Amino acid sequence: MASKVSCLYVLTVVCWASALWYLSITRPTSSYTGHRQVNSISIARKNVSFGNIRTRPINPHSFDFLINEPNKCEKSVPFLVILISTTHKEFDARQAIRETWGDENNFKGIKIATLFLLGKNADPVLNQMVEQESQIFHDIIVEDFIDSYHNLTLKTLMGMRWVATYCSKAKYVMKTDSDIFVNMDNLIYKLLKPNTKPRRRYFTGYVINGGPIRDVRSKWYMPRDLYPDSNYPPFCSGTGYIFSADVAELIYKTSLHTRLLHLEDVYVGLCLRKLGIHPFQNSGFNHWKMAYSLCRTTCAVPKQVADGAIAEFRQLSTAEPTLTRT
Repeated sequence: MASKVSCLYVLTVVCWASALWYLSITRPTSSYTGHRQVNSISIARKNVSFGNIRTRPINPHSFDFLINEPNKCEKSVPFLVILISTTHKEFDARQAIRETWGDENNFKGIKIATLFLLGKNADPVLNQMVEQESQIFHDIIVEDFIDSYHNLTLKTLMGMRWVATYCSKAKYVMKTDSDIFVNMDNLIYKLLKPNTKPRRRYFTGYVINGGPIRDVRSKWYMPRDLYPDSNYPPFCSGTGYIFSADVAELIYKTSLHTRLLHLEDVYVGLCLRKLGIHPFQNSGFNHWKMAYSLCRTTCAVPKQVADGAIAEFRQLSTAEPTLTRT
């Protein structure tokens, strides 16, 4: 009896095996279906990984404010926020700006907020001096990254972050450097026009179309492993550019997922390309050095005469150029 049961069991197994073999050779689509299932699983996993990359910042900008002015926009919303990149030793330049074109009280009825951007210095004495200066003028913000040429991008992103966090309702923002003179009359009345509706997703300055310099001796050297493309997206010269305040938050958030470059103006251009914002060329912006002269239609003022430039600045209020390097 046991042998009959064993024979029956073996026969059943053989029949099932034969049936499965037959089905496999008579259904040619089965292997293709299985292949598609494997692919779909693979794609799903890739999507999950990509989602994690997108939500996890590669450039978190995890710096704390060492000096901050969080209440600067509380009493009234500025029409224009001016962000000026500077270094610790440039006290004279900052003071000249405070007394001339950067004076927040130059235009009655138009609120202007001027801020100087700094990182921290390796010299504690210089840090202490800047802190004391801040307590007097309340126009300095500092984050705890090292202040250096290669960290200019971090300095600009700090300014974008500050606007997005503490002054998001401002109409316009200007980023410039401490060796620049700005014709504020032209900037406000001819370009920004306070009586018109504020623009959105707006960005303008001296637009540059160029590519990376591969010469290691150049100040603007860009290694291929950091930026392999042969052309940069259009970008505005870092000497000075203007943008609507909504762009500050857009650029800052985009920077969190954009690999850092040490060339600040190029990096901002990369963020703008990601955002689909095209910078507008403006003939009033000049990024070359120009000598100061009452006979020229310019508003450039060299550092050595900036302290006494207020009267001359008033005389130049009809000049066409808005911004010039001194």
